[in-house]
Amino acid sequence: MKPGGIVKKLWLATTLLVILTMGLTTLSQLWLLEKTYYRQQSDRLLTEARAAAADLAEENNSQTVFQQLQGLANSLQATVFLTDREGTIVLTARSGWGHGMMHGMGLGMGMGMGHQWLSGNVSQSQTKVDMSQILAGAEIIYRGHHPMFNTEILTAAVPVKKAASVVGALVVNTPLQPIDNNLRALQGTSLYSLLGGLLLAALVSWLLSRYLSGPLLQMQEVAKSMAQGDYSRRVDVTRNDEIGWLAESLNSLACQLAEKISLLRRIDQTRRDFVAGVSHELRTPLTIIQGNAEALLDGVVKDPAKQRQYLNNILEETLRLRRLTSELLDMRKIELGEVILNKQAVDAVSLFNSVVNKMQDLAAARGIVLRFVPPSRPILITADSDRLGQILINLTENALRFSPPGGEVLVTLAEHRQALIAEVKDNGPGIPEEEQPFIWDKFYKVDKSRCRSAGGTGLGLAIVKQLVELHGGTVSLSSKPGRGTTFRFTIPKQ
Repeated sequence: MKPGGIVKKLWLATTLLVILTMGLTTLSQLWLLEKTYYRQQSDRLLTEARAAAADLAEENNSQTVFQQLQGLANSLQATVFLTDREGTIVLTARSGWGHGMMHGMGLGMGMGMGHQWLSGNVSQSQTKVDMSQILAGAEIIYRGHHPMFNTEILTAAVPVKKAASVVGALVVNTPLQPIDNNLRALQGTSLYSLLGGLLLAALVSWLLSRYLSGPLLQMQEVAKSMAQGDYSRRVDVTRNDEIGWLAESLNSLACQLAEKISLLRRIDQTRRDFVAGVSHELRTPLTIIQGNAEALLDGVVKDPAKQRQYLNNILEETLRLRRLTSELLDMRKIELGEVILNKQAVDAVSLFNSVVNKMQDLAAARGIVLRFVPPSRPILITADSDRLGQILINLTENALRFSPPGGEVLVTLAEHRQALIAEVKDNGPGIPEEEQPFIWDKFYKVDKSRCRSAGGTGLGLAIVKQLVELHGGTVSLSSKPGRGTTFRFTIPKQ
């Protein structure tokens, strides 16, 4: 991905969205503003005209009527016509624009018109007033070009009533240009606000895009490093939202992948070591068996004691091969789930005592004291006696293998609540702390330089862990270099 590409895309998308939204909103606002403004002006003209018409109906003095009309014209910046029933203008008042003043004529309202303002008769077509609607009591509002003023005007006409009968009309004309100027000023303000809002939105969207895309770009770099095999890089998590959660997930993924890769490499290396070790384990006993057998067959060895020693060598190496084969088969069966426990009631004390007794000869041959410390009473559990015995044999053999001559291996047995607790303790060289987590891995050996002399294959402890877990128990160890190792396993009694 091109650096910064997502920033530009997010910014453009956000800006276009803001422009579209604000543009449509502003257009709607301008349209509503125009309609509302003209409606307000129309309502104002009608309201003022109604009030003036009501006052005229009560007034008989022509001078006062004119003053009222002139006051209305000044307040509305308009030209005001007073017409008779036929629509002929009989009185005009203006405020700085419109036609010349006209002399008055009688309206049939009982007014004595002592002053003349009308310069001539003007037809109702020029007032843009339909007198038939006025005579019917209707009010008229008109917006458009007026031939008399030769400009766009807004006209409001209301009937003038005397004793509940219409005697004329009051027509108020105001030019649209001042109204349009005010409206354009308001619309201009809206447009300037739109422009300022767009500029501000563009700036905010740019900053927001950088803020949102920063972690994404960093995650891309981390993912690229992971693809190249570098799992050490991490994303800085500084926010508690979906992007922050994604960054945490990526960090967790990198950590887990690093652990898995490390584990796979360790397993691969362990298997390589195992293949080399097994090859050595097979080659050495086979060489010894072949050499001793050929010596016996060729008659090279004449001394009966030497012949017996050669036969013992052949037997010992054969047993080593058998143990290796047996452990490999056991491990494969456990991994494939082919081991089915034959659980039954077992006296764990008797079982442990029997196993320890069987291994006394091996301990004596190595010059090691093997002791069993039983509890004061029997411990009955439900377990597979053969597999439970195999667990103890593997742990005891492991302890004897790494204990020095003159050392001691101690086997203890106890119960706690509803579980059996067993320990096998030696006073060997111990296991370094950094290697303890891997001791249960298949084919793993702590001291690879002593694998031949120790006689182990690296499968015994892996088999122990699998069998203990098949019984629903747990196994652990505690060890310090130079102070021996204690293996402890717990198995539920039921």
